[in-house]
Amino acid sequence: MAFSTETPLDPACSTEDFCLPGLELQHEMLFSLKDWSSIGGITERLSQAGAEVHALSLNRTADLFVLRCRVKAISAARARAFVHDLGALVEGAASVEHLMLAKSAEQAA
Repeated sequence: MAFSTETPLDPACSTEDFCLPGLELQHEMLFSLKDWSSIGGITERLSQAGAEVHALSLNRTADLFVLRCRVKAISAARARAFVHDLGALVEGAASVEHLMLAKSAEQAA
């Protein structure tokens, strides 16, 4: 199998992302929130950014809420910019981890 440097044909794949057939780029975002009702604003902004929310969980800590959000259909740069731009909604730390996962049989076909 030869490696090609051509632009990927998959529209969900940005030129900055490393895309391989059968793999999907997802982003695990983690936010510390003072108010749990901020979730609505975050998910709305994700939707406006073109992201597809794949999973969402909210956990309470001593004084904050921790929102874990798995999204797909946006580039790594857009995911990083999204986390950076949230500012007012996030009380403490915010981070993003990029994951390359195998597509399900249904998606690969």
